[in-house]
Amino acid sequence: MPTRTRRPALLAAAVTTAAALGAGALALALPAAAADTAAPPIPLVEGTLDWGIKQSFRSYLAQPFSKGRTTVEGGATQAAGNGVFTFVDGTGTYDTSGHGTATAFKGGVHFEAHEGVLDIRISDVRLKTAGSAAPTGEITADVVTKEKDGTFTTRDDVSFAALDMSGVRPGQGAGGAMVFKDIPAKLTEDGAAAFAGFYKAGDALDAATLTVKQGAAPTTPPTTPPTTPPTTPPTT
Repeated sequence: MPTRTRRPALLAAAVTTAAALGAGALALALPAAAADTAAPPIPLVEGTLDWGIKQSFRSYLAQPFSKGRTTVEGGATQAAGNGVFTFVDGTGTYDTSGHGTATAFKGGVHFEAHEGVLDIRISDVRLKTAGSAAPTGEITADVVTKEKDGTFTTRDDVSFAALDMSGVRPGQGAGGAMVFKDIPAKLTEDGAAAFAGFYKAGDALDAATLTVKQGAAPTTPPTTPPTTPPTTPPTT
């Protein structure tokens, strides 16, 4: 059956299958286009990304001496007790040929400390997975950092965190959502530079939890053959 005719309920069924098979990547848990290699990407909707970035950094900003402040923006939320951030309204696609995924989220977080000396804003957060052939992924983001001279540097689409999907097992969330909990994450070299050098490349970041639902599959409108006007016999 072509992918375009499959119903969103298959996403929930895929959780059970993937869990039984021990699939470690998001691509292995979503339905594949077995018969239709030209099938369009499957939409992903209602996504959330629960990610605290780095717990030790949040704790540092909470100390009185740092005079720190953490502000969530653009619809993102933060759990009570200086907890993790939730980036919301995720939308994206699952590639039925390469089996990779890409999901973009709304919301951002603004870190400030030391009376404005430290100023980092993270937004336009996106999570990508490479597909079943390589159970890896990354979190990218736009990062604005205040430099030592007081100027601000904007870095768009920074590959901030490298993800290891190999040991991640899919679970089922509310409403048939696919949940990938506690994905290990490490800071990349570009992420370390964007993060004002607080940590070095390879340092562990907070684990990330991805939740997505399968959206309505795109439909191909029926082709209506052109109407040929009736031929009127000539009058004599």
